Order: sequence, then structure tokens, then C-alpha cells
Amino acid sequence: MKKTIVIALALIYNVFVHAQKAEPIESIITNCHEPEWYGQQADLWQKIVDENPKDQDAWWNLFRASYYSEQLKGGWDENKDESRTANILRKMQDAIPYSYVLNLSKCRFCLSTDKAAIRGDNIYWAIEQMPEDASAEDVDYLACRLWSIDPENPLVKELFTKAYQKRWFPSRIMQYNRNMLLSMQSGALYFANGDVLLAPMKMIQEALDERQDVTIIPISYFHSDSFMDALYKRLGIKPLAIDVQDYGKCGEDWYKYYEADIIKYLIKETKRPTYFSTDILSQTILDKDSIYNEGLLLKYSPKQYNNFDVAMHNVKEVYSLEYLSQPDLVYDSWVTSQQLDLNNVTLLSNLISKFRKKGETAQAERLHKILSKCIERCPLLEHPDAKEAIVKKFKEETAK
Repeated sequence: MKKTIVIALALIYNVFVHAQKAEPIESIITNCHEPEWYGQQADLWQKIVDENPKDQDAWWNLFRASYYSEQLKGGWDENKDESRTANILRKMQDAIPYSYVLNLSKCRFCLSTDKAAIRGDNIYWAIEQMPEDASAEDVDYLACRLWSIDPENPLVKELFTKAYQKRWFPSRIMQYNRNMLLSMQSGALYFANGDVLLAPMKMIQEALDERQDVTIIPISYFHSDSFMDALYKRLGIKPLAIDVQDYGKCGEDWYKYYEADIIKYLIKETKRPTYFSTDILSQTILDKDSIYNEGLLLKYSPKQYNNFDVAMHNVKEVYSLEYLSQPDLVYDSWVTSQQLDLNNVTLLSNLISKFRKKGETAQAERLHKILSKCIERCPLLEHPDAKEAIVKKFKEETAK
């Protein structure tokens, strides 16, 4: 009986896979599927690669499908070199050696025995081989990778500018990041958890030459010696004598303590205004009593101050928010841009009652209208309960 069930399930799986078609694999930040979908796509792209081993596009889609399937299932840990993605990379090396696609793939995933890839050599090779019609995603990715190992290289500016011109990120994400960038004080430090969050802001800086005085710092780059050396030099401070091995006693969250010590050192030594992305408190060990919400950003301050006045000033004088209430003929497909739209509601709705209490009823009504339209227009997210919670909070704040 058990054997019959297994055979039946296998037949059902085969029918399902054969009913599918190989599809171009998009970035998971634009359109994310379940791990099983990526696994099935990898099977389909494998057949195409077997039929035409020199097809670089097929290899790229096969690699991405396998990579996302394994990444979304929990990653690789010590079994990385024995994974399906590793085997695909080895076969790709044999089929299309020295190719752009091979070097691009090695930028994302490298074997523990591949010393050149570990050094980052493939980043430079991929940039040299990058075709004129390279996708905006690839240009942005290579810009971030080069930024992480060689931040003063002129190609960093060139690549981020090119990615901006190719309009990789939706305009809504770019506007959100521009609002944050423009609201910082002169010479500020800005920390966020990864380059995916920071790339839009970096593009605005490099492509538009806006707010070059702000130093954008991806916390994930703390583990790059070359990035940190360049950062200390730019900020004009001595490098922090710190050994990552000393944090083993902190348990599985050791990296949070390691990163927090670097952040505190940079704040102390530079004495610059310091800002954080709003998700920082859940991912880094910092003194929450010294973190204040100034609208779309969190600011570090050892002294108490009226952060609501700053946030209200940003709404009145700095932020461009009208785009949130403008109807779209076709709402952008990126789930991340929908989330950022609703972030505005979460972060700014409490200011409506503040404006009313100060007698600034026109500003209160303006903000209420913008955020109401944003909620009304924004499609449901993947988890409708999340939007429901945002709507509930908005109603509570505006009823005060």
C-alpha cells in the first residue's frame, strides 16, 4: 500500500512539473515564490541546459532557481559545497568557463575551495564582462558588491548611476529613500542592515549628487575589512581594534554585539549626527532609550529632546508625501514598495493628533488625507492581517 502511495505521489509530481513551463527567475525582492516552486523551475531549466549546454541565459535561470530554492529553505551552513547549487556551479564552470554568467553566479555563491571568488576577484571580472544591455538588477547587484570590497573605486559611482538610469527600483521606493536622505542633519552617519535597503539611497547620492555629506553604512559590511578600512579613513578616525573571535561567548546572536560595538565606536569617535533605519532595533543590540523617531528615521541622541517637533517639521518642510495619495493606473508589482507605502502610515499617523493639539489643523487634515488615500489605494499585502493592524492603528491615532 505504501509503495502504491509513493508511486502515485511521484506521478502527481511529474504531471505537475510537466504542466509547468520554465520561467525567467526574477529577484525575490520583486516577486517571491515558495521554495518548492523554485525547485520545480530548477528541474525545468536543467532540461534546457542539458539540451543546450552553451546557453548562458538558461544557466543563469537554473542557477537562480536552485539558489533561491535552497536559500528559502534555510541556507547552506557547512553543507554548502555539497549542495545542488554548488554542483550547478561546477558544471557551469565546465560548460561556459570565463563567461559573464559564471562570474556573476560566483559573486553570489562561491565554493569554499574557490580562493579567487572568496577574494572577490569575480566581482571585478563580472564588471569587466558586463554587457551594455545588462539588466538593472545585475548592475545594482555588482555596484553593491564592489561597494562592499572597494568603496572608493570610481566604478562604484558609475555603476550606481547606471542602475539609477535603468530604473531598477520603483519610483515609490526611490521617493521614500529621498525623503529619508533629505531629512538628515549635515555630515550624518546612516546605518541600515543590508545593501538591498541602502542601494536606492546610494543611487540618489551618486546619480543625482544629492547629500554627499551623508555617510551611508550597511551594517552587513562590517565584516569586510577593506570596507571598514576605507570607512575609518573617510571619517578620519583610527580603526577600532576588535577581534570577531572574542564574541563567541555571546552565543548565536554574537554578531549583534559585535556590530553594536562598532556602531558605538563610530558614533563616539566621529561625534556626527547618527540615524538608523526603522527596523534596526529588532536586529541590533543598542540602547533603545537613546533612539528617537523623527518621522521616517530613528536618530541617536544621548540627551532627551522633542523629536515630535522635528518629525512635524519634516512632514511640513522636507518630505514629499503627495505621491502616496496619487492613484496609480497600475500599482507597482513589488511587494516591498507596498510595504514602504504603508510604513508611512505606521510612522506618521501619530503626528496627526500632534498637529491638531498645536492648532495646525490644515497640516493635520493634509496628513490625514494623504495617509487615508494611501491605505485606501494600497493593495492587500501577502498577509492581509498586517494591513488590518495598520488600519486599526491609524484609526486609533487619528481619533485622539
